[in-house]
Amino acid sequence: MFLLAGCMVLLQNCKQEVPENWKWETLETTGEPVARHEAGMVAYKDKLYLMGGRRINPTSVYDVQTNTWENKSETPVELHHFQPVVFGDAIYILGAMSGQWPNEKPLDKVIVYYPEKDEYVYSHPIPEHRRRGGAGAAVYNGKIYLVGGITKGHMNGYQAWFDEYDPTIGEWKVLDDAPNTRDHFSAVASNNKLYAFAGRRTSKATEQDMALTVSHGNVYDFKTQKWEPVVQATAIPTMRAGNFAFAWNGAIVIGGGESTKHEVAHNEVEAYDGETKRWSKWPSLNEGRHGTGFAVVGKYVYVASGSGNRGGGPELTTLERLELPQGKAEPISAVADTTPVFAQWHTIELPFVGPQTSETDADNPFLNYRLRVEFEHEENKQVIRGFFAADGNAAETSAEVGSVWMARFTPNKVGNWKYKAVLQHGDSLALSDDLSLGDEVKLGNASGEFVVVATDKEGPDFRGNGRLGIENTYFKFEGTDKFWMKGGSNSPENLLAFKGIDGTYRMLAEAREGEAAAPEEIHTFAPHLKDWKAGDPTWQDGKGKALIGGINYLASKGMNSMYFLTLNILGDGKDVWPYHSPDDFTRFDVSKLEQWEIVFQHMQKKGILLHVVLQETENETMLDGGDTGPMRQLYLREMIARFGHHLGLIWNLGEENGPASFSPIGQNDEQRRAMTSFLKKADPYQHPVLLHTHSHNPPRKDILGQIVGFKDLDGLSLQVDKREGVSEVIQTWKEKSKEAGQEWLITMDEIGMWHTGAQSDSLDPQHETLRRYVLWGTLLSGGAGVEWYFGANSLHNDLNSEDWRRRDRLWELTDYAVSFCQQNLPYWEMQPEHGLVSGKGAYCLKKEGEVYAVYLPKAGNYTLDLSKAEGEFSVQWFNPLEGGEMQKGSVESITGGGVCSLGKAPQSTATDTVQDWVVLVKKG
Repeated sequence: MFLLAGCMVLLQNCKQEVPENWKWETLETTGEPVARHEAGMVAYKDKLYLMGGRRINPTSVYDVQTNTWENKSETPVELHHFQPVVFGDAIYILGAMSGQWPNEKPLDKVIVYYPEKDEYVYSHPIPEHRRRGGAGAAVYNGKIYLVGGITKGHMNGYQAWFDEYDPTIGEWKVLDDAPNTRDHFSAVASNNKLYAFAGRRTSKATEQDMALTVSHGNVYDFKTQKWEPVVQATAIPTMRAGNFAFAWNGAIVIGGGESTKHEVAHNEVEAYDGETKRWSKWPSLNEGRHGTGFAVVGKYVYVASGSGNRGGGPELTTLERLELPQGKAEPISAVADTTPVFAQWHTIELPFVGPQTSETDADNPFLNYRLRVEFEHEENKQVIRGFFAADGNAAETSAEVGSVWMARFTPNKVGNWKYKAVLQHGDSLALSDDLSLGDEVKLGNASGEFVVVATDKEGPDFRGNGRLGIENTYFKFEGTDKFWMKGGSNSPENLLAFKGIDGTYRMLAEAREGEAAAPEEIHTFAPHLKDWKAGDPTWQDGKGKALIGGINYLASKGMNSMYFLTLNILGDGKDVWPYHSPDDFTRFDVSKLEQWEIVFQHMQKKGILLHVVLQETENETMLDGGDTGPMRQLYLREMIARFGHHLGLIWNLGEENGPASFSPIGQNDEQRRAMTSFLKKADPYQHPVLLHTHSHNPPRKDILGQIVGFKDLDGLSLQVDKREGVSEVIQTWKEKSKEAGQEWLITMDEIGMWHTGAQSDSLDPQHETLRRYVLWGTLLSGGAGVEWYFGANSLHNDLNSEDWRRRDRLWELTDYAVSFCQQNLPYWEMQPEHGLVSGKGAYCLKKEGEVYAVYLPKAGNYTLDLSKAEGEFSVQWFNPLEGGEMQKGSVESITGGGVCSLGKAPQSTATDTVQDWVVLVKKG
């Protein structure tokens, strides 16, 4: 019996792994399907169902037993770009689009087709914020899973979303995003895992309809409920989108597709082995095609219809089938490449196992250890500091003890990287850069390699744009030609005094005259709980929702900057500090800082600049008497190590830096310069460093006059008490700094008077003086953006405000102005010259002879001096109260060479009595 069993095994092993003469055959069928593409195909029982596609099409059904096609019911609406799945006695369609290229709309309801009844019905609604088309779908354990997709047709809006849908009760659950963003692909569930391979990031908005194909696949483990790390082995041999997929014998088989590689659709078929993580080639299709599906019936896999070329045609009617192998095809590679893969501009967290310690250990882990990690690329090298991370998950566990040491790194280059980490120990070693000091401590996983591929993010997300620096006195994404202008919130300054953050409370004290009184309770931001969306981050079973919701709200209003303190001990709120306790400046609260990091990550994802204000005027001398001594150095190093990896970040030396009548003890010029230079030296990413000013002269003038021209200071975070003077102050210090050899970037961040600031909409519905003097006065006078301070005596002030909606109209007006500049002006090449416009209170920003942006405070007859310009100029009007498209006035063009009338403004629908206008005068 043993010998017989052995022979049986031997015979099985001798069987061919793949069929003899293995190739696709094109079937001659009775009848043919309705030609279509961007459709779905699926097997139900012994029949193939070809569904949807461009136009409203009947459902073409192929019977494998009779080799016959027949047409059945039409879809209720035009349905395309979807992957149908069988669940029970029905075929489910979700993640689909409808409408015409390139502005198709995602489906708002699940559509179900019952083959036995030949009936389509609308089923459960799809949550509004999770609607998309071009997504992959798969069934696992009684649920349907939807991954990826695109929200704005073929224009943009590609996503990494991952959702679970229960078709029995209609419950929709948002899961963790996939590591990669993709659309136009098919997903597969096999062996307790979900696989998402191929696809692209469709972006007609940037004329990259098919160019951004995705190289690496993603694998979700249903058992662990986590996405597996992306590795080189998941890179598909032939990159394409519009492909189709199925699972067989533990392999994920990818076929067809389209790309920019050639006009004819792809015919390649390739398989990824989920166990060995190796690829193999299957026979190529007889006809390349995209926009359809694979379907398995019996021992064959079938494919029908689709488009024969990339794009919309020709639409095919052919049907092919391939006999399925009993084994596996020969792998392409001998071994699987498990090198980790990350994306450019995405933060990499590297945890290292080192000595176990705690926040309160006698051998201080923050002071007596130094973790350095060297990252090397063929084009550059960067060294960053790491930090003690307790158990590596302190945001969730609130751990104070652990053996995890961590470094965060944001790679700026695509390609191959390697790293080496060194942990050293010695008395106060964290304060030193001398590599000869300290004893090396054993560190697990101290070196390694990884691959960086292009970012897959878009829109305001900083990960889709890169690191924000400064050029021509404006913000600019490094290594690109893209400039950026800010508009956002300056209040509440104690944003991080949030109830859901560990170790956060208020030390009650009397408010000084001229400042808001802090309430006894810290922030809850309860009004913004409704703005949190499923899929947004939280910690510890739902903490953080309201703060995250507030960030969502501001981002939805177009705001892209938030100002906040990281240290206000002795200051106004006395409720924000990074320390384990507010009376020991050598030990930090790891879980608190990790929860800050969750908030900061979300801000960056939403395109919101981190305006990090490092101290207040009241505590400038709290650390080292104002010097950049050991306590200040330790504080700044921790801030840089933990948060410096963020792309959109500026370091602010502190509120109202320097002595003033209300706070006579402050940093002097030497101390201010020392702190600035330390930040520049210690920050490997070289984020901008700004100085927050006093509100008026002489203290503002005295302090700035001492430091103007200092090479390490990048600019000013301006405070002005009298709003009418904003334009003049900006121009004055732009000019002075230019003359001193270090021209400053200047942002208008705190408007006075101190007691009023930016009031709620209910008190100042159209924010007329803010709109005129501060908003447009800043942007057309060389300012790089604005933030709004809420005022100390406001009911909802700069310390206690809980609801940003109280200034909803102010955010709208700000968005109109910033968007106008971003969309219409090369503002980084322009200079203010208000005298070119007739009339009091007008502003003009110009690029001589090419473009002029003119702000008019009210309706009237204005002229523009074009004496130094030649040729014809178009005249268009923009409504700063209503936004929208450019409009025509009574004069549509003017000629250079003299003083020209701008004509009359368009008729306004605005309700306020003082209608201001912006006029765009442009060459040609």
